[in-house]
Order: sequence, then structure tokens, then C-alpha cells
Amino acid sequence: MRVVGLDHLLALADRTAFEAKMVINESGAVFGPVSIQHRDLRAEGVKYADEYKGNALAAMLSPGKIDLRFHQAFTDADVVRIIRALSAESSLGFIREWRVTYQGRALNIAGT
Repeated sequence: MRVVGLDHLLALADRTAFEAKMVINESGAVFGPVSIQHRDLRAEGVKYADEYKGNALAAMLSPGKIDLRFHQAFTDADVVRIIRALSAESSLGFIREWRVTYQGRALNIAGT
């Protein structure tokens, strides 16, 4: 999985308060600051666009939480598989403990 902007997330991850943005799909994840629109966070094969025109999900990140916006092309199972793949990246293992919501509903990423 391609990961872009990891330094940005790692610089924030230990803080008690932060916000960041992410776009993600099966190909990879792009992290960035809240000052950038999701549609402007891009990498090869990863593009979020309004009205479901992109191939990636938009997410907001805060301490211990990933909140993913709805995208008609992604089921709950898709999101679980994608976040599990992201958390398998050696530098992102800490997100296994984070709460993940999709459309406001909690998803079981741990698989228990």
C-alpha cells in the first residue's frame, strides 16, 4: 500500500488533540493537514472527488479515531479490509487500536 504524508500524521499522533485529513483506497493513503481539501490530497491511484467521482474515501483523523465519509463504491467490508491493510504498514500499527467509523457507525477493525 502506498502511503503519502506519513510524516505529517506521525508528527501529530502522540498529541492529546489534533485533526488531520486522509484519503484512502486499496492502492494507498494520503495524509494531510485540515487546511487542505480532501480533493487536493492525491497520489497515484488515490483520488477523492465530490459526488462519488473519485476512487477514494475521505476521512477525518483525531486522537484514536478515524471517521470515514460515505462513498457509494465502498461497503463496510471494503472499509474494514482497507483500514486493516493500512494498519499492517509497519509505521502505522498504532491505528489498530483506533476507533473507526464509517457513515457514523463503528466498524470492527480488530476482527474480534
